Amino acid sequence: MTLGKKIIELRKKNNLTQEALSEKIGISRQTLANWESDITSPNLREASKLAKIFDTSLDNLVDHKIDIECKKGSCLNKLIGKTCTIDADTDDYRLNFDTPCKILDIDSDFIKIEFKYKKEFIIKMLDMKLIESIKTTKEVS
Repeated sequence: MTLGKKIIELRKKNNLTQEALSEKIGISRQTLANWESDITSPNLREASKLAKIFDTSLDNLVDHKIDIECKKGSCLNKLIGKTCTIDADTDDYRLNFDTPCKILDIDSDFIKIEFKYKKEFIIKMLDMKLIESIKTTKEVS
């Protein structure tokens, strides 16, 4: 199923018109119509907003083959110790969407990460509300 068809299906399941959904995302109705027709696609931030509105993961939204069940934070706990990249709405110039971070601890409110900036290791707590997406990276042996 294409992303456009998924958006249509999820929009209808949530009893939303194109106008109502486009307002929630902050885009024009025509832009949403183009996504639904697979003429264009949402950028990462817009897709993340769609996933939040539809209460699904970004992976489930863009890839029908991936289905993750998350019970009582168990999905989040599986990230502890993993190296990831995090797209977060933060003004920390040392951290951007392609900075590899090691997840030290995680719960429904905060994520504790460690990352290298220049020659220094930084440990930082991020509010989960600021997280747009988390992508695991391949571990280097």
